[in-house]
Amino acid sequence: MCYELLDVVNTDYELGMNLERISDLAVDKGWLEKDSDSAYLLTPFGKKVRDDYLSLHKKLKKPELFAKYSYRKFSALVTLCVQVASELSFGNRSYVPITTDYHLLQIFKAWYLAYGKAGAAEVRIDLEKFLKEEDETDAAVFMSRFAGHETSGRTKEQIADDYNLEVSDVVITERDLMIRFGEFVINEGGSLAELFKHELNEGLVSSSALKTYEMVCQGKSADEVARFRRLKSSTVIEHLLDCAIVFDEFPFERFVSSEKRSRIEEVYVGQKTVCWDFHKLEGTGISFYEYRLVQIERIKENGSAY
Repeated sequence: MCYELLDVVNTDYELGMNLERISDLAVDKGWLEKDSDSAYLLTPFGKKVRDDYLSLHKKLKKPELFAKYSYRKFSALVTLCVQVASELSFGNRSYVPITTDYHLLQIFKAWYLAYGKAGAAEVRIDLEKFLKEEDETDAAVFMSRFAGHETSGRTKEQIADDYNLEVSDVVITERDLMIRFGEFVINEGGSLAELFKHELNEGLVSSSALKTYEMVCQGKSADEVARFRRLKSSTVIEHLLDCAIVFDEFPFERFVSSEKRSRIEEVYVGQKTVCWDFHKLEGTGISFYEYRLVQIERIKENGSAY
């Protein structure tokens, strides 16, 4: 919320527009309590409701993939591929594409010109290989969403009725299998990987930033990463700031000493973290990225109202 990333997190399309309404409803039910005008706290009752719900319902198996891959674009491409493969299997060349996204249609057209029917057939092969390792009902739920020759994809409400599931479980199952299928395709290689790989590497952080983060996790400093990857120091810093926002295990202490953190917090004592002004640190020898990392860490730990 603080960094206005809700619209690109990919795990819930409508979260941003409904968040305040849902939060107020949760307060009415006793699940949350309002800590300030912009912050909510989970109540003991709310924690029990959450834990009980999670014990009974579907969960994302690899939620971290949503930061790495662009779920929405990949989902649209897979849906288009399934439709095309289905129509081709019936010899039908006259149909309306399931997506109206011009960018994705051009990507698919270029790929199809290169790989043709053999590439389209690979969709079925990879889906079968991937889904044979999944729960049978989950696989059926997942495939029900796709449109094909003289077949319309089922809505999430229809699928929920078909399999006696809650709509939320259908949504989680679809998203979970879709994003993991993306990872499967990339790891398999082949023509489908060529179609998807450029679109997949557009999650919350870039593929280049992910490489920087991997090297940092291996113990390298920002300067070492810059030298090894032949990047500008400013580029590495941008990568680190992006990753600090997204990844929960970011090693903040590696980049800001406890002394500098204390000095920063002393300057802004009594002020909300989101209201800090870097100009107050001029002449202190503290860099902007150190200031920004402390700000990000505090907001992640305490929320924007702190």
